[in-house]
Amino acid sequence: MSQYSDDKISKKLELLEDILESIPTGIIVLDSEGKIEKINRWQEKISKVKRDEVIGRYFHDKWQRLFEQGFMDGYWDLLKDGTPFESTVHEVYPQFYDQKITAISRGVKIPSDQGFVLLHDVSEEMKRDKRGIADLQDQLSEANNFLRNLIDSSPNIVITTGSDGTIRSLNHTGQLVFGYEEEKLLGDHISKLIENEKEFQTLLQYPQNESGVEFNCIKRDGQLFPGRIQTRDVVTKTGKFQAKLILINDLTWEKRMEEKLAITQKLAIYSELMAGIAHQLNNPLVGVVSFAALLLEKTDSDDSNKEMVKTIFEAAQKCQLMVSSLMKSIHQPESVFQSVNLNDILVNAIDVSKDEVAELSSKLEIKIQLELDIPTIHAESFQLLEAFRNIIVNAMQAMPNGGCLNVQSSKKEAAGIILITISDTGEGISQSNLARIFDPFFSTKTSKGYGLGLSFAFQVMKSHSARIQVESELNKGSAFTMEFPYEEDNH
Repeated sequence: MSQYSDDKISKKLELLEDILESIPTGIIVLDSEGKIEKINRWQEKISKVKRDEVIGRYFHDKWQRLFEQGFMDGYWDLLKDGTPFESTVHEVYPQFYDQKITAISRGVKIPSDQGFVLLHDVSEEMKRDKRGIADLQDQLSEANNFLRNLIDSSPNIVITTGSDGTIRSLNHTGQLVFGYEEEKLLGDHISKLIENEKEFQTLLQYPQNESGVEFNCIKRDGQLFPGRIQTRDVVTKTGKFQAKLILINDLTWEKRMEEKLAITQKLAIYSELMAGIAHQLNNPLVGVVSFAALLLEKTDSDDSNKEMVKTIFEAAQKCQLMVSSLMKSIHQPESVFQSVNLNDILVNAIDVSKDEVAELSSKLEIKIQLELDIPTIHAESFQLLEAFRNIIVNAMQAMPNGGCLNVQSSKKEAAGIILITISDTGEGISQSNLARIFDPFFSTKTSKGYGLGLSFAFQVMKSHSARIQVESELNKGSAFTMEFPYEEDNH
């Protein structure tokens, strides 16, 4: 009976041994001090170590690298008071080879203080999942970068806000136009960038048409610019609000082109009108000049009327010259263009203007700053003389009580232009009138002029492919800037 029992026990132990060896989990049996008593076949496989090399050695000595990486922190509590532990660590280096793995470790105490059991495994599935998550994170990062670059590359200003209007993002175009760095605006309310806050709040709350609504936007320096604004709610598939998308199209260039087109259209109409008037005036003026000349010849030198006849003759000649110049500027004949020096024309224009309004010029300080080495340009000198004279006389008349007239010329080699600036410290021009000063027959003077001087100057600049701009502020003065292109070989 005893022999039978021993055989039965032996068979059971062999069965348990076979089961232990066949389990697809790494098993290490330790004694109460942590020495390795047994290691199964699966543990040999995942550790890549033979059991003869570790049996009888302390586990914490043979697997020291795992302890250094913090993988076996619960091990010491297990040995000390039998507290079980479980640990899963990604990207850990195993003890006997250099290849990062995802490792799982569990430790429990064997009843009756007979030691401890450690269970180990390497999860290939978990490694694959982690790699998949990493790949997805990389793809998401690339998608985010692409989307951000796409938004930054947009020629429009793109802003996102929360439901309360606080700014969450501002694209690169917006930073350039508004003059803010993105981080300086994050958390500020969007109304900081819009002039009419009440109307804009209405726009945020209610839908608008596809073409957008125009508002004046405010730059960091306080300067206003026109913008067409569209708003959209960004929502999830379930309709949950995520952000408010605000698109702003800077209309500065578009408005400027519209103004220039309007001026050009007006000038085209008025040019035809002035051409007709000039033609009709020229015929009787020829008669006036001719008969005044004959009358002047026949009037004796001691005749008291001779001075009056002379005045009529000179005035008629001047009118005829102006009409002739006006007709030339309208038709822009290339044949009269020749090589001229703008400095010489400016000096002549100043002298003529001083004589014309002598009572005003005597009260003024006139500063002339001309760059000597400027290239010549291909131009009609008389037209330019008249254009400069008109601007200078206007400037002098804007300073009836005295002031400073500044005339400058300079060369901008990088841009290939000659810059002419005529500025005053006079009454200035209101913003409402500034857009109309080049319109024919428009004048803010109640008793002087017919509003053709600046219109004529504009036409002359146009015929010379020059650009004219004006900046003005009431009670501080005005500055007319003209840019003339030049060829390098005209130097």
